[in-house]
Amino acid sequence: MIPKSLRWRLPLSYAAVALLATIALGVALLTILQQFYRQQELDYLAGNAQTVSERVVPFVDEIDIGKLQATIKGLAFLSQTRVRVVTADDSLLLADSGDPRLADENTQIAVSVEVDGVEQTFNQPASDSVREVSESTIVIEPGFFGETVEENVVTEIIEPGGLPQSENGVVVEQEFVDPAGVITRTTTVTREVAGEALPVIGTQFGFGFGDGAASETAVSNLTVRHPIVTTDGRLLGFVELSQGPAYGRDILQSVFGGWLIASLVAVLLAGLVGWRASRRLVNPLLTLTSVTTRMADGDLAARTAVQRQDELGTLGSSFNKMADQLEGTITTLRQFIADAAHELHTPLTALQTDLQTLRQTDLEPGQAAKIERAQEQAVRLQTLTNSLLDLSRIEAHSNGESEIVNLNQLLQETAELFASRAEQSDIQFGLTLPDAPLQVQGSPLRLRQAVQNLLDNALKFTPAGGEVMVVLAQEDEFACLTITDTGIGIPEEDVPHLFGRFHRGRNTADFPGNGLGLAIVQAIVVGGNGRIALQPLFPGTQVQVHLPLIQTP
Repeated sequence: MIPKSLRWRLPLSYAAVALLATIALGVALLTILQQFYRQQELDYLAGNAQTVSERVVPFVDEIDIGKLQATIKGLAFLSQTRVRVVTADDSLLLADSGDPRLADENTQIAVSVEVDGVEQTFNQPASDSVREVSESTIVIEPGFFGETVEENVVTEIIEPGGLPQSENGVVVEQEFVDPAGVITRTTTVTREVAGEALPVIGTQFGFGFGDGAASETAVSNLTVRHPIVTTDGRLLGFVELSQGPAYGRDILQSVFGGWLIASLVAVLLAGLVGWRASRRLVNPLLTLTSVTTRMADGDLAARTAVQRQDELGTLGSSFNKMADQLEGTITTLRQFIADAAHELHTPLTALQTDLQTLRQTDLEPGQAAKIERAQEQAVRLQTLTNSLLDLSRIEAHSNGESEIVNLNQLLQETAELFASRAEQSDIQFGLTLPDAPLQVQGSPLRLRQAVQNLLDNALKFTPAGGEVMVVLAQEDEFACLTITDTGIGIPEEDVPHLFGRFHRGRNTADFPGNGLGLAIVQAIVVGGNGRIALQPLFPGTQVQVHLPLIQTP
């Protein structure tokens, strides 16, 4: 699940970009290295296959299987590969140096080569060349073979249990089986130059010489075949080299490990940079969000303190200018409404007084009816004027002194007045209060006015025989006031607009009112950090008001 906050999405995006970049770089690097070492490995096998094929021409031509087997064992050890010789038609395997992994621990191989013009001999147990077979295709540089192995210096029959000891050393083992089944094993010994023998070290260039021991490495899965051709062009067979050294595998593993560590470090650094960038970007946005929320709640004096020389700074400056203009416009409108309502209040009062005086005089029936209707309209205008004055004061946060209000007591006192009115209208009225008092912070005058407006609407739109139920209860950290009636109800299409100014339901034309009652209630509730909801019933209406409770010991 992707976080919705920019504070998290930005660093995650930075980390994702870094991860993709490192993956692409690692794949490219490992692919190039793999291709390079594979080609080197092929070149190594191909070069050695050519040399082996040249060495075994006389033995294959004469079908001297013993010398052929002994020669390829020495050459296999020298090249660190498995060597097989097959006939031209692939019908017969002439010789096989065997799997390097299955070398006899007692078998020793010695080879005489020339180093810097001096012939030297080195020997090593064949088991030391045992390597683990792998599917690696790591590239190995081609090697060289050195001087030809001296043959037929000493030949002995070896009894089971060991090899002969000679000052010249043991070189290559040969095995013959006569028709009677008697096994004769011979070894080829080479002359060993006095002095310290140099140990053999496998490298990507074949055999090198140094002080270190031969290294174990993976075995290549590649196979190279080279023809065995005589000087006169006859094809005698093929030499197959396989299971050669794959030294590139170690390098690739090292590169992969380094790439993995570098990738993790890069991703962590990118995420850290993204986090710091998100803080610089998101903090001004959070400040602007807080200011806009305060302004939406009615605090027209809210301004942002974002001071930057970038787009966010421009946005903050533009917001402050917009807020200044909006505050000026709304203040002017409120002042106009308050002044107009105040100015209308005096002449309306005088007009009502004059109309009341006229009604006390002797008038014709027609004139008395007109004066009565005029007096009703004057009362309606005065009610509207008072409502506009109340709404402008509430929106200007002139709600009176804020204090702790006991809702149980406030509802009890208010409900007594409306219970008498409900009884006169033949409406059943019920009040349910909790045992523990529920206390809220607000103006007692405004809260009482809100409750009176809601109860007035409930009784006004409920016909005789109906009922109005008032319930006060606690819901979590709020006091919940629910007023339910069985009146005429509210059409669904009118519900979203009922809290707007001067809006009245389309089924209320026959009832008195100016469309400001619910707007005043909403302004009072929202000003107290509460919320109000209205739900149509069939029949009737249900209104719920939630006000935050004050936690008392």
